[in-house]
Amino acid sequence: MQDKLRRQYQVDREVSRNGYFEGEISLSNLSRVTEMLHPDFDVEHSRVTLKFEFLRNEFDLPLIDGQLDTRLVLECQRCLGSLEKRVLQDFRLMIDASDELVQESSLDTLYSDDGYIDIVEVVEDELILGIPLVVMHEDEWCNEHLPSPDSSEAAVKENPFSVLKQLKTTD
Repeated sequence: MQDKLRRQYQVDREVSRNGYFEGEISLSNLSRVTEMLHPDFDVEHSRVTLKFEFLRNEFDLPLIDGQLDTRLVLECQRCLGSLEKRVLQDFRLMIDASDELVQESSLDTLYSDDGYIDIVEVVEDELILGIPLVVMHEDEWCNEHLPSPDSSEAAVKENPFSVLKQLKTTD
């Protein structure tokens, strides 16, 4: 059964009833993500679509399993122009797992705050993980200020060590 999306969830309660949630979160609520976006991007009207459920894993630990989907406008690191990027991120996190179980499992852990998790923080963390470290257009010549390989400005540079050839002696 799908329930209305809210910010805080009591882990034990939601796991015991196999809580399933769907909804949208405004991108303007994700301050760390908005700092990474292109300055001209309208975050007020952008949303992150989210669906997730609370389960138990093979270690009998609670976990959250979900998916988020959004479109972001990022800044190209080559030309500083805008670049639209879809972020479709699946996540599966154990809740309050010990370090030993994290090493034994292939899953990361999420630590609750006295048994509660903030889904907005989870979404923000997962979005940050979904954004590439270096964002660039596929067209490597998107920066008009860089010379193209076929232009006359892209002259072949002289080898700086060619002077050393003159010093070479034959013995």
